[in-house]
Amino acid sequence: MKSNLFNKQLTDVDSVKTTVRPMSTHVDVEKILVYIDESQQQDIKNALGDNLFIDLLRYVNREEGSPVNEAYENLLHGGIYKNGNDEFIFSGIEKALKYFVYARLVKHGDRNLSRVGLMQNQVEYSSHAELKEKQEEYKDAFSVAEELMNDCLRYIKHNSDKFPKWRKGSITPVRGPVISKIGD
Repeated sequence: MKSNLFNKQLTDVDSVKTTVRPMSTHVDVEKILVYIDESQQQDIKNALGDNLFIDLLRYVNREEGSPVNEAYENLLHGGIYKNGNDEFIFSGIEKALKYFVYARLVKHGDRNLSRVGLMQNQVEYSSHAELKEKQEEYKDAFSVAEELMNDCLRYIKHNSDKFPKWRKGSITPVRGPVISKIGD
């Protein structure tokens, strides 16, 4: 059974490739699709709760010409809103999702499981980033994703009357992989 039965996700491959941080246009589409699904399931769904997450996917997959839900549009794409006398700005869930996906690409992007085990691609005219650089890039991207998601959760809390399907969820910060030395 597929973990997500909807045709359209909260973001798409081209958007991930072009609107987060610079990346090659040759990054494997299948990997990005897998990381979009993982990020939606592990990061977005857990923060929003199942009911709101499913409703948001239904909204994204609605028929052409269906009414626009302004609260969902703002949640997806961000904007400026007021809460009392204060104004807040946020970037939206789609951007947070893109950063979660980018972080996973950094963490796992150049490895492939083959019949002989886990392999790392080698290319003639490039070199792989050092492990420490990779860890720092992953931590930084994931931190940005968490901050963007927290802004979205603040928007939902400030407008809770517009999100009856929301249950208070929370993000469990993942501060990068635990690396242990293997071998000499």
